[in-house]
Amino acid sequence: MYQILYKMSIVEVKNRIKAVKNIGQITKAMEVVAATKMRKSQQVALDSRPYAFKALNLLAILGKQATVRTALMRKRPVKRTLLIIVTSDRGLAGSFNSQVFRMADSFLKSYELLSDPEHELKTIAVGKKAISYVNKKKLATEVTFSGFGDFIEPKETALLTDIIIKGYLNKDWDRVITISTHFRSTLKQEVLMRHILPVDLEKIEKTLDEIIPEHGRFSDFKKDLNYKLETKNYKLIEYIFEPKPKEIIESLVEHLIRMQVYHLVLEANASEHSARMVAMKTASDNAKELSGSLNLEYNKARQAQITRELIEITAGKAVIDM
Repeated sequence: MYQILYKMSIVEVKNRIKAVKNIGQITKAMEVVAATKMRKSQQVALDSRPYAFKALNLLAILGKQATVRTALMRKRPVKRTLLIIVTSDRGLAGSFNSQVFRMADSFLKSYELLSDPEHELKTIAVGKKAISYVNKKKLATEVTFSGFGDFIEPKETALLTDIIIKGYLNKDWDRVITISTHFRSTLKQEVLMRHILPVDLEKIEKTLDEIIPEHGRFSDFKKDLNYKLETKNYKLIEYIFEPKPKEIIESLVEHLIRMQVYHLVLEANASEHSARMVAMKTASDNAKELSGSLNLEYNKARQAQITRELIEITAGKAVIDM
């Protein structure tokens, strides 16, 4: 409960009540908008998930018949690292961005302690808050992105993925790590660090599976096992490859990386809107509580004024009657 620690006039209290109510209306509207955007972001991510699983499933089946290790799947000694930090463009999202920065600080601290002094670290900042962070830390920045929007399409993240893949193939970096927010439920978002290059099919499957939240409107998708990898139950089918197996698998691996990056950004968007919705709900509740305290203070001040006027009238009448 808020306490008014100083006396205010009735007019001052009344003006403050009006201001608090206006703020409460704004935060309530922002809460509703954030909730709508959060559900939309979840829906977009879930709509693209079956397609990504089909591609991953096909790659797993083909990999059993034609063992091919593409350039994007081969591990090599790590001399250069690319760190991708994903945040929001806007604030008013509670601790959403600060949690990402804490994870990034932890990685940078361990990186400085454990890595070779000759090891090179480059960063890609996604979101205006991330751009401010890498500039403040004076990190070597490859490129920055902002303004992806609330409901992005795969083509919007294509340039980001092109830079990641091209740099890995050119050996500009030997591994790619992302730090972004994973959406678990409306009230719970978790910052995760993922290795997306070199490619690990099990990690891609895990990323796609994590798109479904643990609780809430879309949690029932967990019951649908049609998109789970069931390669062990597949009968050995003889495929005729056209073009060569290597070209097909290389194309599928690249496509899965694009889907993974796309889903990471979608997931971060859903987490951002969820965090903003919770922050605005808290602000609305606080505004309502403060408004109640101010109304009580207003009534006390008004009652005191009425009592004082009655005393003055009574005292004046007593003087006249004397």
